[in-house]
Amino acid sequence: MTDNIDEPEAEEANPPSDTSASADGKKRKMYVGLDLGTLLSCVVTKLTKPGSDDVPGELIPTVVGYPEDGILAGILPGNSSMLHGEEAMANQLHLRLVHPLSDGVVQDVDATKSFLNYLRDKIDPERKREVLCVVGIPAEADAEAKENLKKAATGAFDGVLFIPEPFLAALGMRDEEQVGNPDYQDPVSNSLFVDIGAGTTDFCIVQGYFPKPEDLMSIPFAGNEVDVILDQAIREAYPEVEVPLSMIRDFKESYSYVGESESGVRVKVPVEGKPRKIEVGKQVGGACNQLLEEVFETIKKVIAVASPESVFSLLQNIVLTGGGSRIRNIDQELQRLLLDDGYEDPEVRISAREVKPFVAIGAMKVAKAAREDQWVRL
Repeated sequence: MTDNIDEPEAEEANPPSDTSASADGKKRKMYVGLDLGTLLSCVVTKLTKPGSDDVPGELIPTVVGYPEDGILAGILPGNSSMLHGEEAMANQLHLRLVHPLSDGVVQDVDATKSFLNYLRDKIDPERKREVLCVVGIPAEADAEAKENLKKAATGAFDGVLFIPEPFLAALGMRDEEQVGNPDYQDPVSNSLFVDIGAGTTDFCIVQGYFPKPEDLMSIPFAGNEVDVILDQAIREAYPEVEVPLSMIRDFKESYSYVGESESGVRVKVPVEGKPRKIEVGKQVGGACNQLLEEVFETIKKVIAVASPESVFSLLQNIVLTGGGSRIRNIDQELQRLLLDDGYEDPEVRISAREVKPFVAIGAMKVAKAAREDQWVRL
């Protein structure tokens, strides 16, 4: 199975319509871009018009819920034997929640298959179309990871392509109407994309073609690891506090920052059932700074393998994307670390200050442009 499609012809090809029906009466095609995340997924079925403020796609928690033993009739919606996404999260008190992915790759094939079929039913409830889906995968996903994802996608989709997530993020961020404008900094021409997700942080040198293995690097240090470090730090500071990891994650997402230690972050936690406010600013900053250090050290390794003729301009186009890119000051602090370490005129920017599903958008662009013979049929 291949995860490559021809470069850059596929990107520039005239995309077929997702509503066209063939003369022989075959099913109409539907193209889908999917960012299958460890905690949160995004599915895109159409691209917005250039210049539109609309954000395409739907964000869905990547979770499957199985009813607890002995659950009474009428407790779960429709007495379901399985719930997914937001519905599973809303009923988690009565469910055993399973996250099908770990570090961005399939951990539970059956749960992933169930989740992907749930997505298929959301976008094509009557299953009357031929659904072709481009799926974003971690930068260094191996053959086993791709094979497990292929097994899980069988029955949910009719054809798939697996493309590294940071490349899709670059393609999703690209404004095709600005290409050719001398003042436009094209994220696809020569850039280093850093996609900070929940399970992995992925690095990709993007230089106008689909990335080769040497252009990719991935580390299993991302948002989930920050949660674990923050949880440990809070337990050490406040041994009497016992809160679930979901609350720790909320603290991180609300107050995350990097740089010098800050105070003044007070959160409410239960202690023996009674509300209590604790100060967690130092702990949040410490956990996020460990992520920053891991990203910095890995970027140095990626830059070291970049071609000499590209490295100086590459340093001026480092783009952070994914949930971790919203950590306050992360772009400024990473740029400072690079400058202090002797790199010349580094420029680090955030793909977007607001949440935008660039990976799923890029996946949809690839799906619309791929040739018939490039799909892996299921």
